[in-house]
This record gives sequence, C-alpha cells and structure tokens, in this order.
Amino acid sequence: MNSITKETKRILKKCSFEIILKFIISVCYRGSLLVIPIMWGKIVDYATVRNFPSSYRMIIIAVGVMLFYYTSVSLNQIFYYFLYNKMYKLYSKLAYSSFVNNSIHSISRFKISEFNNIINNDIDIIVAFFADTIIKVIQIMEFLIIYYYFYTIDIRMFIVTVSVSLIMVLVLGILNKKTGKLNARRKSALDKKTSITHEVFNTIKEIKGFFVFKSINDRVKEKCSNYLKAHAMLNSYSTIIKQVIFVIIEFARYTLIAYGIYLFSIGKMEIGTILVIYTYYTKIIENYEIIGTLTSGIQDAKVSLERFNKLIEYRSNSNDTTFVDKKDYAGKIKFENVLYGNKKDPILKDVSFFVKENTISAITGPAGSGKTGIFDLLMKMNKKHKGNILIDDVPYEKIDDNTFYNLISLVRKEPNFFDLSIKDNLMLVGGNFKEVKKVCEKLGIHDEIMELKDGYNTDINSINAKVSLNLKRGIAIARVILKNSKIIMFDEILDTLEPNLQSKVLELLNELKKDHTILIISREENILEKSDKIIRLDNNKIKMNSKKA
Repeated sequence: MNSITKETKRILKKCSFEIILKFIISVCYRGSLLVIPIMWGKIVDYATVRNFPSSYRMIIIAVGVMLFYYTSVSLNQIFYYFLYNKMYKLYSKLAYSSFVNNSIHSISRFKISEFNNIINNDIDIIVAFFADTIIKVIQIMEFLIIYYYFYTIDIRMFIVTVSVSLIMVLVLGILNKKTGKLNARRKSALDKKTSITHEVFNTIKEIKGFFVFKSINDRVKEKCSNYLKAHAMLNSYSTIIKQVIFVIIEFARYTLIAYGIYLFSIGKMEIGTILVIYTYYTKIIENYEIIGTLTSGIQDAKVSLERFNKLIEYRSNSNDTTFVDKKDYAGKIKFENVLYGNKKDPILKDVSFFVKENTISAITGPAGSGKTGIFDLLMKMNKKHKGNILIDDVPYEKIDDNTFYNLISLVRKEPNFFDLSIKDNLMLVGGNFKEVKKVCEKLGIHDEIMELKDGYNTDINSINAKVSLNLKRGIAIARVILKNSKIIMFDEILDTLEPNLQSKVLELLNELKKDHTILIISREENILEKSDKIIRLDNNKIKMNSKKA
C-alpha cells in the first residue's frame, strides 16, 4: 500500500485549499446547529417566567441564526463538490496514466470488469470518503461540546452520556472488522457479476451459434445470486447493529429526561434545559450514524484503495531515473543478449542484432519464434530480464517517455480504433485534414473511404458503416505514417493486405526510409526481398542476420 499512500498524500496536498474552505464552512454549518437548541431553551425559559420581551428578542436572534444555518448548508454542498470534483479528476488522471504505464504482463492481472469497477466505483468511494470525512470529523468534535454541556448541568448526566458513547464506540470497533470482510466479499462478487455481463456481450454470436443460452443464463443467475447474497448480508448486518445501538441510546435519553423532570420538580433544573437534553441526544443518535458511516466508510475506502493500488504498484515509474539529454535520434536500434519472457521458457533467448538507421529491416521466422516479443520490448510493453536495448547507443530506459514515444510507433496486425470518425482517428495522432487525405491518396484508400455513406466522417467502429477489414488495416497504416515517428514498426499487418494495397504501402515505405527506420515482421518472400536486412528467428533465438547483396 506504500504506492497508494504516497499518491493519496500528494493528492490531498494538491487539494489543501479546497479542504480548508470545506472545513471552515462545515464548522459554521454544524456550529449553528448546536447553538439553535440552546436558544430555543432560553426562549422557553423566558416565556415560563413571563419575560416575553426577552423571548421575542431571542426569537429574532434565532431567526438570524436559522438563516445563517441554511446559507451554510448551501455553501457546504457547493464546497463539497469543489473538493470532490478536483479529487475525482486527480485520481482518474492517476488511474489512467498508471494503467498506461503498466506492462502488458501487469495489465493481464485485470479483468475488464475489475478495471471498470476500479475506475468508476472505487474512485467514487475513495473521493467521497475524503470529501465527507471533513464534516464527519467536525460532527465527532460536537461530542466534546455536548459532553461539556452535560458536565455543566449535572455530573450524573455527564457520566451516563459518556458511558453510552464509550459502549457505542466499543461495539463499533468490534464489529467493523466483520463489516470490512463482508464488504470485500460484496466487491468481489460484483466484479464476477460484471465479468459475466461482459462475457455475454462479447460472446453473443457464440451463444446464439451454439445455442448455449441456458448454460450461460445459469452462470449469470449464479453470479447475480452470489452478489445479491453478499450485498444483503452486508446491509442486513449493518442495519441490525445500528438498531441495537439506537435502542441503547434511546433508553439513556428517556432515563435522563425522567431524571431532568425530577430535577425540575425540586427546582434544580429549568424546563428549557430538558428540551436541550432531548435535542442533544437526537444529535448523539445522528452523530452515531456519522461514526457508523465513517468507520464503515474507512473500511470501504481501505478496500477501494487496496484495489486501486493494483493499478499503480507495478507501473513503470520514471521519478528515480536519470534521463539522457538528447533530442535528435537517427533511429539506430541495437539488441545485446536480451532475455525476455518466462526465464524457464523465454520468448527471446539471448537475442542480439543491429538495425541501421534509414533502412527497411524485416524480422521473420515461424509462429511462436519471438518476433512480436521484439516489438513488445521496443514499445516498453514489458520488461526484459537481462541484456541491453539501445537507440542510437542510448539505453532505451534512459530516454524519457515523452521523447521515446514520439520517436517510435507501431501498427499491429489487428488494429484497434477509438470510437471516433475515420477523420478524427487519423487526426488524433497529428496532422491536419489536408495531410490526412494526402496520405490516404498515396495509399490508395481515399476513394474507398469516400464511397462510404459519410466518407471521412464515418464512425469506423460502427457495424452499420460496413468498413472492410482491408480498409481498416489501410487506415491503421495511414495513422502510423501520419504520426511520422523516426522508427516505424509493422507487426505482420502487411502480410494480411490485399495485393494492391500491399504494393502501395511498400512503395510508400521505400520513400519513407530516406529518413525513417522501418521494421517489418513478415513471412512473405516478396516483402522480405524488398527489405535491406532480414533478421531470422527460430526457437526464440537469432538464426541468421542477412543483408541483401
């Protein structure tokens, strides 16, 4: 939990101004609530002795305090969202940046349902806890004022009130561990329920094709039932305990009211004081609920922080790295005895090769020989176990991410697109629309795009758009070319293209190699023939480096 503790402290520090504002207005809001019962007690006492002018004056003052209270309530809600919104944005930014900085191996620990729940539910729970805690702490401080009030009017009332509070806190402390376990079980059940929902959505074709709806539905009902049981158990347990505590507090209240009436009967207490006692015990009940929600909130927040910590505990952190101050790279690539993957069955076994700048190099070999592993390492998707990877003789760990990811880019065999139009997907990586069309024309995909109903404004992921797989791959290649990185990599995508598009791409790459380093994973002979260098892998080792004659 060290990572999330450190990040939480940093976020709280950034929100210190909003926290102070929230604290001040919360003191005003809760303080006025404590003053109002005493004022009404005085009003009743003045009226009892027929001092009506003083009663009227006190009513006027009470109206002013009431207006101040409602103003404070409104401002309290406004300042709550000032703090909540800022913290939510900071945690969300941390979550997404940390996820991006995780290796593919680390990301594989997550199911999409768990990731969604962390991003949506857990961030909300964490932020709401900190935003709510300010006023809850103030409400706990109200106990001290209430205790002092009882101490000033009667020592016996003070002892009873403090004893009830101690019993309440003791019971809460004992039961909170159980509540925390029940909440963790509920969250785990929710992850599994969400996971099966995603599974149904992603496999609907298989469900229909194999007609396995009944089996899948049984699994859905099981996960849903498990979640409902865990949810019901948590809430039922909390509610029963709460009611038991309420009975104890109410018993103490009525006992003290009876005692107060006795003191009034012998002239040792005023009737207004009895009204204050009744009201303050209402606040004790209210504040008990606050303590209950605070302690359960601590458990909820603790569980959510532990889950959130999974996003950041294995991220790559550049804070402790000293980077090389170099901006202009030629694009030379060198692997030196690189071991990568499972040490007992590695993806790359002591792989070494050199790629000269401004060339086209092809990486080839049978399936499973480790070709894509080279690209995963070059994109910092995972970490190597040993060896060196250098760009222009600089260890690539020493190149800061901003420089590195502007230096290199990759297009995969099965590219993914953002839920945007074709134009926006292409312009997202850089360039203007004029440049987008120019690249698409060079690749020969412009006319096919224009034949779509909405042309470049077509939503590329829409089923109704009917964008062919070959066109999608062409758009993916256009995207990587528009980024114009010094090093451009193609992971088997060229092998999948229709002949006309493949020919256009190879022609364009031959132009680009004048000032770009191009790496292509391929097993097609015509692509290998057009490469300046061929790196052959077999059994996860370099079999041969060859150059064209």
